[in-house]
Amino acid sequence: MGAADAIPGVSGGTIAFLTGIYDRLLAVLTSVTPELWSVFQQDGLKGLWNRLDGGFILPLVVGILMSLLTFSHWIKYWLEIAPEQIWGFFFGLVLAMGLSLLLHLRVTMHWRDWVLMTCGFVLALIVGLQTPQSANPHLWIWPLAGAVAFSAMLLPGISGSFLLLLMGLYPALINALSIFDLTILGLFVMGGVVGILLMAHILQALLTSYHNQLLSALTGVVFGALVRVWPWQSGSVDGSLHLMIPSVDILWIPLIFAITGFGLAFFALKLSNDCQPTAL
Repeated sequence: MGAADAIPGVSGGTIAFLTGIYDRLLAVLTSVTPELWSVFQQDGLKGLWNRLDGGFILPLVVGILMSLLTFSHWIKYWLEIAPEQIWGFFFGLVLAMGLSLLLHLRVTMHWRDWVLMTCGFVLALIVGLQTPQSANPHLWIWPLAGAVAFSAMLLPGISGSFLLLLMGLYPALINALSIFDLTILGLFVMGGVVGILLMAHILQALLTSYHNQLLSALTGVVFGALVRVWPWQSGSVDGSLHLMIPSVDILWIPLIFAITGFGLAFFALKLSNDCQPTAL
């Protein structure tokens, strides 16, 4: 899950579905309520351990953190030496994620769902074009970014790094992970813990009552955010993006990486759907 969430376009939630732990993870997160204090008073640490399924959640969290830290070094290096190829690979991943969501939803979609998808697309397109890719965001941004990114770990078919990419914060977070900046990472994690606990309760309610509507809007966001990972782009002084139509001499290598990313992601998502029909 950590490796998946470090890469835009690959969802840690999808990996949880694939390995069959999604329901168990959601159950642990929704068990974090004020009642835990009563459990601690009555049964102590052993009661908390049992209530929070410690034998499951502890190795999961450790594995996610270790994988995130490992992958951050590799991705930072790759973005420095071959940005067009890496963005091309990410473009293929995100495109595959969007198509997988759309193929799953289209049979049951009504006109309201298509409207929600269009709204999600337009919103992501506007944000993706206008958000500066700041190398040094203000510190108050990071708790909010953490809440968004951690929450996305629970959303079927969408990753936290994908949303950070959409907000222009992905390169800065990868840099903070690679140099182990405790200030940024501490603020990010604190916001993330609050965000994922709130999202667990919200997600249960939304997926129960508004399953298609929620996934339709998310699908639109995925397609709109393709603008952020377009391999052929240049940045202006204020950080906004200018998309380029590639000439023949710069077309093929990023395109090959995009096709590779698309193939790998679509295969993984199809495998997830085959193993867990409700995964996306």
